[in-house]
Amino acid sequence: MKFFDSSTLIAQGLIEPSLPRKYPFQRIPNQFQKLLRKELWNFSQNSAGVSVTFQTNSTKIRIQWKIKKDFQMNHMANTGIKGLDLYQYKNDSWYYRSTGIPISKSNDEIIFENKKTKLRKFRLHLPLYVTLTDLKIGVSNDCKFLNSQLDSKNIVFYGTSITQGGCASRPGLAHTNIISRKTSYNCINFGFDGNGHLETSVGQILSKIKANFYIIDCLPNVDMKLIKTNVIPLIESIRSSHNSIDKPIIFVEQPDAHDNYFDENIVEKNMVLKQQVQKAKKIGHENIYLIECKGSLGKDNDATVDGIHYNDIGYARFAKHLITELRKLNIGF
Repeated sequence: MKFFDSSTLIAQGLIEPSLPRKYPFQRIPNQFQKLLRKELWNFSQNSAGVSVTFQTNSTKIRIQWKIKKDFQMNHMANTGIKGLDLYQYKNDSWYYRSTGIPISKSNDEIIFENKKTKLRKFRLHLPLYVTLTDLKIGVSNDCKFLNSQLDSKNIVFYGTSITQGGCASRPGLAHTNIISRKTSYNCINFGFDGNGHLETSVGQILSKIKANFYIIDCLPNVDMKLIKTNVIPLIESIRSSHNSIDKPIIFVEQPDAHDNYFDENIVEKNMVLKQQVQKAKKIGHENIYLIECKGSLGKDNDATVDGIHYNDIGYARFAKHLITELRKLNIGF
């Protein structure tokens, strides 16, 4: 087989992909490290939301990948934390094909086999909660391998562990990846486990991204005090660049994930967020929106693994809810 590595692959979900990075699929390039707290920077090196789209007529696809740390969690499957998902595009839709199942820091697996030689289009979703140090895609020696063009339209998501993908059972089932497959948008994932604090340092980076709009989904990581103090400064930091001066900024309420699992008043937090969005509009900020999330996870309490973090049911429902609500807004979605 012949192999194609990170130097030849074109990745979606990275900002400024041409800028230097310590690791090839870290979401944020090295030059922004000084802007971010250590915790944010460490999580930014995870490949959440990053994917590679390509075409090949090979009858076999082999994936080799190495990770920085053989990390595990007690409430999230290893396939979601450090595995890879392969989808195939056919009949105008993306279909799941297989998962690269991790067994150690260094992994090697044939992820696709088919007897018929024909040109097919694939998307490989990268791990949600680890840092990839190396990735190679192998195809038969006599076959083509073609990088696909990046989507020209971008949605940027800034949020918490839920935005990062915890606890999807595999990478393709995180809601940002679902939305990217169901729409014509490249979804850039700025989810930081436990660290979605509505920070202006993140807003400064977001302002440099040529995005069609920004989705802010940080409420599970902040209290009412931070909502009151951070929402408007975050808006101002995002709007500090000509790239983002008039782009829609959409805040997302916190869903009631489980009606018997609360340690906070979610209804009150959502009310405070709504007040801050209204205040931002009153002082002159335009194209500021709020998506309400009542019922977004269903009514059966089956959408989480622990009352907080979404399982695959939760991510599917949440993605559907966001797509539905975004289409109601007058933002060209």
